[in-house]
Amino acid sequence: MAKLMVSRGGTTLGSWFIEGERVTIGRAERAVIRLEDSAVSKLHAAIDLVGNDHILQDLGSANGTAVNGTRVTRHLLRHGDVVEIVGFQLRYVDHRSVVSQDGERTSIFRGPEVPAAPVGARAPVPEARILAVKLPEGVLRAAGRGRDVVLDRALTPLGRRGEEYAAIFRRPEGYFVARVDGRPARLNGQPVADAWQPLKPGDVLQVSGERYELHLAR
Repeated sequence: MAKLMVSRGGTTLGSWFIEGERVTIGRAERAVIRLEDSAVSKLHAAIDLVGNDHILQDLGSANGTAVNGTRVTRHLLRHGDVVEIVGFQLRYVDHRSVVSQDGERTSIFRGPEVPAAPVGARAPVPEARILAVKLPEGVLRAAGRGRDVVLDRALTPLGRRGEEYAAIFRRPEGYFVARVDGRPARLNGQPVADAWQPLKPGDVLQVSGERYELHLAR
């Protein structure tokens, strides 16, 4: 289980457990974690769940996102990392890393653990809307001795951390791929970018020595 402990100027503002495929951070009312400051972008950053890992991504904010004092656009979070957004500090706490050496992560977002909200912000009100959406059905067909990868989850990790590590994002409009960590995988012979890029049937992905071709159900 992992959470973010939010503070500013030494004052703790609250803590949030992390769950789901994406947690957004910003000053907009729709952000999961609201930071009430005009210098914070409406949707400033997000944390995506990829496999058992949490990936921090700056969402093109005006004033940037830093981790442990270094500005980043994309970062694989580790226990103790401090995310800095315009004077706010968000400390990433991975409870499993505290009690075990393997650092394996499970991720549950239950809303605010402490009912405190950033200064000047209204308490977040969870939405309870059910939307019927049609998601694509696809599979990565492996060449050689590799194993096929069924793309039936919101985020599907590919490769190995620290070597070539990418992810497939499943959305109603189709599948997207991005580099997560290590060397970029290759899409149709070209390096996979850090930003999500769309996939189409027949595209070929090469990750950690495996070669896959995307097939979609008709």
